[in-house]
Amino acid sequence: MARLRLATALLAVLALAACKDSDSITSPSGNLPGGTTGLPGTSGGDTTSTPGDTTSNPVDTTGAGDPVNNGTWTTPDTVTIEPVDPGVYQPTDGGTAGTSGSSTALVFKTSGTGLYGVGTCGPNGFWTDPAGNVFGPNNPNCLDYGSDGSPGNGGKGQCISSPGGEPGLWVNPGGQDTHPFHSKCLQTGPTTTALALSFAPQAQIFDANDGSGSRAMNFYSSGVVVAQLRYDGLTNTTVGAGMLIGSDNASPANTWTIFFGQPSLSYTTGLANGDLINDMTGAGVEVVACNTAIGCSLVTLQLTVTP
Repeated sequence: MARLRLATALLAVLALAACKDSDSITSPSGNLPGGTTGLPGTSGGDTTSTPGDTTSNPVDTTGAGDPVNNGTWTTPDTVTIEPVDPGVYQPTDGGTAGTSGSSTALVFKTSGTGLYGVGTCGPNGFWTDPAGNVFGPNNPNCLDYGSDGSPGNGGKGQCISSPGGEPGLWVNPGGQDTHPFHSKCLQTGPTTTALALSFAPQAQIFDANDGSGSRAMNFYSSGVVVAQLRYDGLTNTTVGAGMLIGSDNASPANTWTIFFGQPSLSYTTGLANGDLINDMTGAGVEVVACNTAIGCSLVTLQLTVTP
């Protein structure tokens, strides 16, 4: 069992070294085939040494670096940005990311444990980590997942609990178990078409030349990789790391974050999630985007390839 890390989004952007926490879930190594074991992760840090919101009453809702640090997600400890080996991976396409279509507001738990059973949740999506630090409101660790056997979002499949008791395990229409905390099982509010997100970091796609079919996609900001997807052609799985920070179409614009280590973008266990790089350059991938003040929404993230 791999150990969990509490992902601190600001460190994800700056690509600083990560510390590890004691909770654990099953996760593959996620190393780039033919590459190195990677640089220290961008998935986060130990909130015991860098507290977010204070535990005072009332809670300081800006102490977690609103809205960026409040994109913190609990993740597997393998959620790290890794260097792309130039001897194996050759650059191909590039482009910019944005969302399209409708967005769906998401519902937060008001009690119980957080994502992967780590920490506790309170009213308005406040999340208390195991060290007692409070993050919120609208912290993604407290998103609510259905497990009562009802159909998934869009009326497809079924949402149940995993054998280990984790919520939101989506059984696809073919009867195959995917993984817990699946986006199809997120509890939703009203749907709106008003949320269109854009992201300044430029993407570069790399294809492996070793016949494995593996790929990588890096998002760069000022020459630094801030988000990454890595597809392993041998296992047909994709893992993600880092965070995209963008804005919506409001005036003035609001800042939104999409964490690439979230369950929608990073394989942990269960049914292989396939080539998400290919999906993102096609119809798009359904992901969670968050803003501390507004909340979290389910959106479709696409990469527009530059000719």
